[in-house]
Amino acid sequence: MYFKSLEIENVGPIDHIQIEFPKEGNRPKPVIIVGENGTGKSILLSHLVNSLIVGKQQVFEDSEVETGKTYKYRSPSYIKSGAKYSYSSVEFESGVKIQECQLSMIKSDFESTLGYTPARAIWSNIQENGTSAFTANFDIKKEETANFHENNCCLYFPVNRFEEPAWLNIHNLTSKTTYSELKHISKYSNRNIITISPLKDNKNWLLDLIFDRQAFEIQTKNIPLSTAPDQAPITLPFFAGYSGQSTRIFEAVLKILKVILRESGNIRLGAGTRKNRQISVMKDEQIWVPNLFQLSTGEIQLLNMFLSIVRDYDLSGGQISDISDIKGIVIIDEIDSHLHTSHQKEVLPELIASFPNIQFVITTHSPLFLMGMEDKLGEDNFIIINMPTGEQVSAVDFSEFNAAYEAFKETTRHREEIQIEIKRHSKPIVFVEGDYDIRYLIKAAKFLNKNDILEKVQLKDGDGFGNLDKIWKAYDNPISKVVPNKIVLLYDCDTKKQDTTKGLVYKRVIPSISDNPISIGIENLFPPETIQKIEDQCPWFIDTQAQSEMRIRGNITTIPAAKSVNKDEKGNLCNWLCENGTINDFTMFESVFRLIEDAITD
Repeated sequence: MYFKSLEIENVGPIDHIQIEFPKEGNRPKPVIIVGENGTGKSILLSHLVNSLIVGKQQVFEDSEVETGKTYKYRSPSYIKSGAKYSYSSVEFESGVKIQECQLSMIKSDFESTLGYTPARAIWSNIQENGTSAFTANFDIKKEETANFHENNCCLYFPVNRFEEPAWLNIHNLTSKTTYSELKHISKYSNRNIITISPLKDNKNWLLDLIFDRQAFEIQTKNIPLSTAPDQAPITLPFFAGYSGQSTRIFEAVLKILKVILRESGNIRLGAGTRKNRQISVMKDEQIWVPNLFQLSTGEIQLLNMFLSIVRDYDLSGGQISDISDIKGIVIIDEIDSHLHTSHQKEVLPELIASFPNIQFVITTHSPLFLMGMEDKLGEDNFIIINMPTGEQVSAVDFSEFNAAYEAFKETTRHREEIQIEIKRHSKPIVFVEGDYDIRYLIKAAKFLNKNDILEKVQLKDGDGFGNLDKIWKAYDNPISKVVPNKIVLLYDCDTKKQDTTKGLVYKRVIPSISDNPISIGIENLFPPETIQKIEDQCPWFIDTQAQSEMRIRGNITTIPAAKSVNKDEKGNLCNWLCENGTINDFTMFESVFRLIEDAITD
């Protein structure tokens, strides 16, 4: 029961966003939320967390929030400034939907004063003298909801999570691990969704794990020993390893430890005696880390987050044969908090990739974390949502990237690391005048074997030549000296621009084909035979003007015949050419690929 979709309208800084949570087959893709402070990242997470807690209230009696109440405030004060109402909806794959609506005035005044009602089904749930409604249809999917919360991991790590370091005081340094105290009562989960400081629980659980493995899952093998010919053979049991659920969980924990400690050798967990019940890390059967409290703050944070995932799943009814079997939903606010750049870029992505059946929803301010995710998972196996618009972006496109680059480049220790990573991961950006231009270029690349050129760049819709001009001005020197990579502004032939270069920003104009019947727009690249074929089959796509004469102050001027694409049919023409076009139709696009290649290799 993963998240299916989220919609938020008029809440805080958010106008309207709608997110469909992606999957690859049955596996959820991580969703990473980025944006500057105050853009609504935590608001977005609060709606998701609230839906999980409301679901848990239906199944268990030990929910963090009292039944009938919610984790998130419901108040008209969160309605976006200038708006009259707010709405949110969280939908699970099971069909369960949690909806909330807030009004700036009571419903009867809203309808009489404003003269309209929002087109939302939840509207009928608001009382005439009320200002809000909250609905959740868990009752129609009770079995699925119970199964999810009883057999899956379900965790939220807020931004205020923190573990006291080993050096803080002697009490923490010498704190002892004890066995877990679980309540075996019906409708009692022994688990919390909100996870702030789980180290003690994790250490106690690890002690249970070590005890169960060594007490109940030790394997022996009877080995016969040679005796004298006149004596009966003697058989003795020999240690043959461990086998069972606790052993499989133990191996999952070791995998997490190896990633965090960046150790590929032979390590395991050890437990101290009853007078010094510490959990230690053994390397080659020697004590390597005497006490988990001795790890750095960043390492402890990573250990806690990912051990908590395994522990929560273990305490559920889920079965583990491998770490990849662990399923559920994990929400992490500011995952990069307290972490060194190497942990952000290398360790975190490796840990996330270890849990392919967990639906991660994460906020971050770290460009390096996003680069690491792209390295580990590939750019198609996770998505980045930029707030407050909800637009999906690439790792180097989100709004804080250049700000982070500017801050980091002034720090001597990180300068080379950041610059190398930016150059390695950033592709040149080619802005064209419209979305149809992008589609034509992609089709032409297939015909002309130019896909290798498009793979080297990011094609972006510049939304008209006027906006290309704005980009040119925005990246005027000296700013252009610090952009991540080259930016190419590709103008249509009719714009009368001149090829110009400033720093890493290139202004380029598609060459005009003078004898082609269409003189305006990228359609100028289609030869006369193609235009004639279009006119024969779809004449409504092409407008024509016959040759005519005009007299101005006694002088006769001949206006030649002309053809143009009907402005309302540009999209249909693009569809038709991309479906029915041949290599002969796209031959003249060769000049565009030469232009792009010259710019990016200059």
